[in-house]
Amino acid sequence: MRTSIEDLGYSVCGHAENALDAIAGVATERPDLILMDIDLDGELDGVHLAEKVNEKFPTPFIFVTSHADKGTIERVKRTRPAGFIVKPFDENDLRSNIEIALFRHANDLDPAHDTGRTETGEFVIADSIFVKDKGRLLKVPFADILYAEAYDNYTKLYTLDQRFTVSATLKAVADRLAGPPFLRVHRSFLVNVEHIRALEEGYVQVGKQRIPVGKTFKEELMRAVRTL
Repeated sequence: MRTSIEDLGYSVCGHAENALDAIAGVATERPDLILMDIDLDGELDGVHLAEKVNEKFPTPFIFVTSHADKGTIERVKRTRPAGFIVKPFDENDLRSNIEIALFRHANDLDPAHDTGRTETGEFVIADSIFVKDKGRLLKVPFADILYAEAYDNYTKLYTLDQRFTVSATLKAVADRLAGPPFLRVHRSFLVNVEHIRALEEGYVQVGKQRIPVGKTFKEELMRAVRTL
C-alpha cells in the first residue's frame, strides 16, 4: 500500500496496526487523508477507528478492505467515509478515491468557493493548494509559492524549486489565494510578500526574479511591507 501511494506522488506520514496507535498517529502527524482497513489488531476495528476520527479530527478517511458484505457496508455508511475501496484494487481505484476525497474535503473547508471553480485545476485545503501536475494532484504549501505570472488564459506558478502551469487566469488564481501573504503587484504578476528580498523603483525582487511593479499597485505594496 505504501508503495502504491508513493507511486502516485503522495507522502505516507505514518502506519499503525491498531486503532489506538492510529489515533495517536493522527493526533501527532495531522494527515490530510487517512486510509484504513476494517481488520485491525486489538479490540477496535476500522469502523470504530473511523468513529473516533469523526469525534476528534476533521480528517477525511477512506476504507481499504476485503469486506463488502451488507452488514459491513451499513456500519461503514454511518461513519460517512470519503471513499471505499474493495481489495484487490488497482492504481486507478486508489488514485480516483484519493483525489475525490481531497477535492470534497477542500470544498468543505472553503465553502465560499463553489465547485465550479475547481475546473481551474487547483483547490485549497488548509495552508496549501493542490495543483494538477502530470495526471496527479500535487500539494503545494502557500509558504513555498514565490510568485504567479499570467500567460493569456493560463498562469505559471513558481515555487522554491518547481514551476506549474495552471489552466486559469491570474485573476482566478489571485481569488483563490486572496489575502496575505499574496499581493498583486502588476496586471501580470502576483507575489508572495514573504519572499520579497528587495524593492527598487518600479521593481520588486522575489527570490532571484526581478518583477515589475505597476503604478496602480505600488501604494498597496508599500502598505504591505515595513520600512525604516
